[in-house]
Amino acid sequence: MKDMGTYFQSHKEKPATIFRIAETAYNHEGSLSYLLQLIDDLKSSGADAVKLHIMLELDAYMAANHSLFVRLQKWLLTREQWKEVFARCRMHKLAIVGLADELPGLEFLIDEKVDALAIHAASMHDAYMLRKLSQAEQPLFVGVGGATLPDIEYTIRMLSPKKNIVFMYGIQQYPTPPSSLHLQKIPMYEKLFGFPVGYADHTAAHSEQERYVAYAAAYGLGARVFEQHVTLDFVSKHIDDESAIEANTFIQFTENTNMISLMSGPLKFELKEDEKKYVHSRKQMVAARDLPIDAILTERDIQFKRMEDWADMGPDDFDKLFGRTLLQPVNEGQAFSWKHIVKKDRGNYV
Repeated sequence: MKDMGTYFQSHKEKPATIFRIAETAYNHEGSLSYLLQLIDDLKSSGADAVKLHIMLELDAYMAANHSLFVRLQKWLLTREQWKEVFARCRMHKLAIVGLADELPGLEFLIDEKVDALAIHAASMHDAYMLRKLSQAEQPLFVGVGGATLPDIEYTIRMLSPKKNIVFMYGIQQYPTPPSSLHLQKIPMYEKLFGFPVGYADHTAAHSEQERYVAYAAAYGLGARVFEQHVTLDFVSKHIDDESAIEANTFIQFTENTNMISLMSGPLKFELKEDEKKYVHSRKQMVAARDLPIDAILTERDIQFKRMEDWADMGPDDFDKLFGRTLLQPVNEGQAFSWKHIVKKDRGNYV
């Protein structure tokens, strides 16, 4: 299991690896057996964490006359059922990211010592939840999709002095068309607020090309935490299928996103071994004609050609050759070397 704390720090040099969260949301639709199978299918898949959407008391979250109230009521799991889900995650060495919609659910998650907490943008104005989160030791994922800058400013102010925070950016549209992604917000949020920013994907379920282009772009813009909705299968038609991948294919998702970080490499300038070999294919300074001893070099005496062997002169030595006297003859096409130059003419290049 990756050290989650690494991803909650603002780095001048970001970690090269990706932290992957499998988002279950309400895809289980109240079925404990379905959710447990979903978690089982994520075993050895490369997922680092499972995100679980917890709600214990619907009345504390939503008005009874809300259009979703009756539907959500059928999907709630009990505390004991959630403990069974937590145990299954831990058995498979999957970190638990708990997203609570209401204060009782949040208190339950804190008491159960889940690995990380999360708050949805819908709860960004809940002062009681924010106050509780500010005191929690667990790191916190803050969903900023659909949030205005004043919303975020208020939330961060209420969470103070909490610092172990990652913003999760993703458009809450299922599925999200590519034209709506606006991934440039990732570095914008990081610059404005100073917290790392991850990417929560909601592109169309079967649009693999769009999904991986989005992940590659998000990685290039600084995201190192990726959140991907999962479903058990597409046959049974569960909620959020529109933007999900099947849990048993998460291993392919891992391999493809590993390729993104592998291609990107570390955030520092270095030449790989193959590049170092290519350096010696560059043109070198050679004699444009046969040059005798004591010849004084001028620009018409020098050409640039690719050579099999590498001489000891670099490209910045070009101007230093003019007016120099040859210590020995140099044949046409032969690369110049400092051994050809009279010592007293070479100054620091003796």
